Amino acid sequence: MPGYVPIVLLLAFEAAAFLGSIVARGRARPDRSAAAHRCSRCVRLHARSESFGRAADAAAVGALAFLVALPFTAAGYESGFSFANLVLGASALVAVVALAAEADFLARAAAAFLWPRLTWSVAPARIVGGGARWLGALIALYAFQPRDAGIGGLFGSAGARVIADLGSPWPIATAAAILVGACWLSLAARWLAPIVFGSQPVVFAARRDPHGAAG
Repeated sequence: MPGYVPIVLLLAFEAAAFLGSIVARGRARPDRSAAAHRCSRCVRLHARSESFGRAADAAAVGALAFLVALPFTAAGYESGFSFANLVLGASALVAVVALAAEADFLARAAAAFLWPRLTWSVAPARIVGGGARWLGALIALYAFQPRDAGIGGLFGSAGARVIADLGSPWPIATAAAILVGACWLSLAARWLAPIVFGSQPVVFAARRDPHGAAG
C-alpha cells in the first residue's frame, strides 16, 4: 500500500465527519427548554463551548472510522478491490459506529433514570460522537500499550499484515492520539470551561438554583 494512502484516508474520514457535523448542526432544533434556565451570558458561553465539543465529536468519529476502514483498505491493495469487499468494509464501519452510539445512548438513558433532575442530551450527533469518543478511548488505551502487540493487535490476526503494509504504525498512533485528544477537548469544553467562566455544565441546565452571573 502506498505510503500516502493512510494519511489521505484519515483526512478523508475527518473531512466527512466534520461535514456531517455541520449538516447535523444546521438541521438541529435549538433546545429552548434548557436555555430557559440559563442567563444570556451562559447561553452564549455554552454555545461557544459546544462548538468545540462538536469538533471533538467529529474528530473522534473520523478517527474511529479510519481505524475500522484501514485493514479493509490494506487488504484491497494486497488482493484487489471488489464490490463485495467494499460492501463488507462499509458494513463493518457502520456497525462499529452504530454499536458505539447505541452504547452511548444506553448510558445516557441509564443516567437519565438515575438522575432525572439533570439534562442529558439525546441529539443524534451528540450520541454518535460520544460513542465514538469512548470506544476510541478504549482503543487508544490498547494501542498505546508498552508492548509490541499493542498497535498490531488491534486488528487481530490481520494486525501484523496491516503493520507490514503500512511500514510504520504512525498512522494508527495518530488516529489513537486524535481519539484521546477528542476526549480531553470534549471534557474541557463541556465541563471545565463553564465552571472556569462562572457557569455550570449544560447537564445541570434543569436546575433552578443560581448558576452564574446574569447578563
